[in-house]
Amino acid sequence: MPKSLYAQLLLAAALALLVAQIINAALLFRAIKSRSETEAATLVVGSVIAGAGIEAIERPAGRGFQKNRAGRRSLIYLTSKHPIGGEYFPADRELSERAAGFLALPATGPAAPVIAVGPIAALPDDWRRQISERPILRRLLRKGYPAPERVLVLSIRKADGNWANILTILRPMERGAVLSIFLQTMLLYLLVLAALAIFARRISRPLAKLKEGMAVFGEKGQAVAIEETGPSDIRELIAAFNGMQQRLDALLSEKDVMLGAIGHDLKTPLSSLRVRVESVEDDGERDQMVASIDEMTAILDDILTLARMGKSGELVQLTDISALIETILDDFVAQEGQLVFHPPGSSISANIRPMLLRRALRNLIGNALRYGGNAEIRVDREDHLVEVTVLDNGPGIVGADIEAMFEPFARAEASRNKASGGTGLGLTIARAIARAHGGDVILSNRAEGGLAAKLTMMG
Repeated sequence: MPKSLYAQLLLAAALALLVAQIINAALLFRAIKSRSETEAATLVVGSVIAGAGIEAIERPAGRGFQKNRAGRRSLIYLTSKHPIGGEYFPADRELSERAAGFLALPATGPAAPVIAVGPIAALPDDWRRQISERPILRRLLRKGYPAPERVLVLSIRKADGNWANILTILRPMERGAVLSIFLQTMLLYLLVLAALAIFARRISRPLAKLKEGMAVFGEKGQAVAIEETGPSDIRELIAAFNGMQQRLDALLSEKDVMLGAIGHDLKTPLSSLRVRVESVEDDGERDQMVASIDEMTAILDDILTLARMGKSGELVQLTDISALIETILDDFVAQEGQLVFHPPGSSISANIRPMLLRRALRNLIGNALRYGGNAEIRVDREDHLVEVTVLDNGPGIVGADIEAMFEPFARAEASRNKASGGTGLGLTIARAIARAHGGDVILSNRAEGGLAAKLTMMG
């Protein structure tokens, strides 16, 4: 099944219309066939009424027949001991009853006339031979008709107990009639399908724009007014979404102002407290107090960074990813021997927010050094994505706990030492930054031991 609404609507309409047109064509063919049988039955009954060569038929007194040799040109008159019938020539009840009414004969009983339609190939040999000698057969073939395959037979009981059988060839359907029905069916099918395609496009196009607007707002936090087009229901939906965007944008802006005020109000007393702590004479006590203040400041910075992620004011720039990683490695000079960077064979660049991505990579590399003892960094391009993989040789993470590591303040005590530092927000921030760049952060345990953290972004 196609995935888009437009394609699904067209497919459903095309299938339903195709079935309807097939049924309609079958009914047209059936009507033509029924009309051919009715015309043939009218001919043979009319020949009997006109007295076309049938004598001494058991019927009410005073109703005799006269010979009409003209009727013999298109009809075949044969006598048999039994009426035509059997598996290949079942009696047509409706035509038989109508014939009995026109001929003033009983509609039921042994003397009732019988009209049957069947294949010429099922007739006795001498009957088929007489049909093949009829001029009407040659005339049909000369006019371009296909060879006749069916015959209609009217059987009437005579006074001597035998049955008079009047046969006439059923004219096959003209090739032009078949082509006409096919063209009529296809033309109607294509016209209706084209109208449905235009209507479905009128519905799906504004929905596609709505989806694009939602994606932009969800990934970048930018409210983009969407043009209100399409049917009234779709226009109302788009108007409601535009209003929601404006309200959310106002809330996010208000949140940024509030967070900025909170950060300023909290950092100012922390800085003042840091200055006062320096006057503490006990070195051990002073160091513990300074560490606590630094930890509170780091947590506050991480919380503010995470909260402002959806409304970053940093501009997108085309940046060489390898060069960016090398500047990050300069921050880990003290651990230079434990860092290995494998630059790609060719330059890999992407449109990113450098400061944000730098923060995400610092978190991943810092985690690898802190918990794994080393960090091996690789950069690759896979289709439209740029991948930065950070490998370590640490204990890894229990598989069931990997996804939980992205929750704020989450820790896996079995594999991560809580005393080693960290706010518990590093992976949360890294994933939020990666997703803001159209990618993600994925953790996996390495087969040879350790953890692999892969950050992807749109290239």
